[in-house]
Formats: sequence, C-alpha cells, structure tokens
Amino acid sequence: MKPGDLIFIRGTEGVAGPIKKFTRSPYTHIAGLVVDDWLLESQALRRTGHQPLETYKGVSDIYTCSSLSQSQRGQIVASAMEWLGTGYDYFLFGSLALRHMFWGSAPLYAGRKRQICTTLWTEAYRTVGIELCPGIPYPTPGELSQSEQLEYVGSF
Repeated sequence: MKPGDLIFIRGTEGVAGPIKKFTRSPYTHIAGLVVDDWLLESQALRRTGHQPLETYKGVSDIYTCSSLSQSQRGQIVASAMEWLGTGYDYFLFGSLALRHMFWGSAPLYAGRKRQICTTLWTEAYRTVGIELCPGIPYPTPGELSQSEQLEYVGSF
C-alpha cells in the first residue's frame, strides 16, 4: 500500500444497511492511506481525523491509482490533510440519500468547510488533475469504486 491509496469499507453498523440498500453497493465508507498504517477519513459523529488501518481489517478492500507518481501521492495526501479537524457535511450526506431514494431527482447541497468520506478524497485527487468520477460531483463509495482511474488491489 502507498500513500493516497483508498480503502473501501463494507460497513455493518449504524446506517450501513440503508446506505447499501439505496446505493446498491457493498461499500458504505472510504478512507485514504496517509502514512504507514494510518488512514484519514471524514466520518459522521466526529471530526475528520486519523484512524489505524487495523480498524477496518476484514471489512475493507484496497484500491490504487497506479498512474500516480510519488510526488502526486504526496500532494494528494497533503490536500486531504488540510481537512484534518473539520466537521462532517451532514447536509451533503442527506442530499445524497435523497438523490438515491428519489432516483436522482433531489437537489444536491454541499457545504464549503465540511466533507464526507468520498468528497475528501475525490477533491484531493483533483488537486493533481485526476477526476475519479467524471460527471459525478459528489460520488457515493459505490460510484467511486467503479472509477476507471482506480484498480482493485485486494481485500484487507
């Protein structure tokens, strides 16, 4: 694993069930590797912060963007780290839920100073010119896992 690789989590607790149902995906959350065995994630009920990789052992899959240089990986991580300590964007999460419940007819809202798990990393990748989900400004974990820019590495 390298910095900037994405960890897709197959959640089993809390709102995982409804997320899986509405998004038709096994993935309910993502985090990104920042250094060694430490992830950075934006998660509800806490500030954007670090989490040990071990937290998601047995319920996660690893994806990488093999075209990234070491320098680009550093830029992606640095960009994501700028969000450390910020709040979770509950309004965006809610509007995504409505979008999936009503088949895309609900308007989307995104705050400027908050993130959700997917936007934290899609915006970080954009800083090096990589659009992970063209045409989808606020992807779900399932949509992000289908990115042509990412390759499945394996399960963890």
